[in-house]
Amino acid sequence: MTQKGNYGNKVEMLINSPKNCGEITMEELKELEAELFIHTYGSEEIGERITLYWAVDKSDDAIVLARFTQFGSPAGIAANDMAALLCRNKTVDKAAEITYKGLEYFLRDNPSTPALPEEENFVITLALDAIKEASKAYYNETTTTQTCPCNDTPMSSEAIKETIKLHELQTLEAITHYTKAGRYDKACLEPNPLFEPRTSYLSDLLKEVQEELEAEKLAKLAPLDTPFREMNLEQKIATINSVIDESIRQFLIMDGGDMEILDVKENGAQIDVYIRYLGACNGCASSSTGTLFAIESTLKEKIDDQIRVLPI
Repeated sequence: MTQKGNYGNKVEMLINSPKNCGEITMEELKELEAELFIHTYGSEEIGERITLYWAVDKSDDAIVLARFTQFGSPAGIAANDMAALLCRNKTVDKAAEITYKGLEYFLRDNPSTPALPEEENFVITLALDAIKEASKAYYNETTTTQTCPCNDTPMSSEAIKETIKLHELQTLEAITHYTKAGRYDKACLEPNPLFEPRTSYLSDLLKEVQEELEAEKLAKLAPLDTPFREMNLEQKIATINSVIDESIRQFLIMDGGDMEILDVKENGAQIDVYIRYLGACNGCASSSTGTLFAIESTLKEKIDDQIRVLPI
């Protein structure tokens, strides 16, 4: 049982009464006419081990049933339980595309309150990294589960770098919060005369990513005084996505949906923004009324009052 008050109601409920924890039986596989795929990520020595059990329809690689067992942080039970639910009815490759933001929002009690204490954000990262590594193994691709440079996490150096980049992490403490690296193994953080030297450190990964991000920003950034209409297409889409991320996307995700920007075209005085709804938003009645009005109004207010949003 968790200590009352550590987590929100939804996370506590999933920790104490997970719906997808355990193995898949032969009887279930026979009934589903599916094949069993098992992948273990991490180890008890590291302190984090996740074993994924997928019943896969081999005709289209769809995961018709997903379960897990987990050793590690109690909050990891909630993250993996929700991840298993989100994997269901997705193909194996699409399951690997579940986003951190999407999973985290599904664990929230309300849109404005984070699902977890920041020092336990790593349970979501590990749940998603386990799915990505399982997907690679399913398709016989090279997996990268060897921990480097830290003994606290199953994540590879490349996966840690991807996490730093995704969340634009700026400190070693933030890396620990999102990956668990450096939580106990302090020697992996940065060179320190108190510890045996290592070939690489988390500080090296942080520096590499920060340099990459800075280069990308310089390559893509429009001048600060460039009007929206004078931006190139990539800059326009990035600007629109920034506004959507800040004001709209979290509410779409809470309802099981999302959206993507397909194109931006000038049509006389109008600026037409073509979007596509994803997940539960696709076909939802409000997607052409209230939701559409909210998106369009926000873009008009923050970018250009001649914007028109067109779902296709």
